[in-house]
Amino acid sequence: MRKLITIVFTCFIILCGGSVKADAATLHVAHSSALSWSASYTIVTSGNKIKNVSNIKVSTRLGAITKKYMTKDSASKVTLHLTRSIGAVKYQAALSAHIQKGKLYVTFT
Repeated sequence: MRKLITIVFTCFIILCGGSVKADAATLHVAHSSALSWSASYTIVTSGNKIKNVSNIKVSTRLGAITKKYMTKDSASKVTLHLTRSIGAVKYQAALSAHIQKGKLYVTFT
């Protein structure tokens, strides 16, 4: 039940502007695409900087996750990259989180 509430809250944030006030906090970033993939991770922030990333989880409903890795693009941005394959077809996706002016922005591709 807690996981469902977290996912619904995260999706609401993404759909309604994608920002949350984040001075110093531990935040959970998650995304789920219907019949595709789900990913989540926890970030620890301090001011406008991301200090730590943990609890990285990735799953797929169809196919398999063949590659996943996290990059720290800057002091205030991290991106989880993943490659999903269904048979011979490969898809790449990413789930990014960045802090700007005390707000957390989450994007996915």
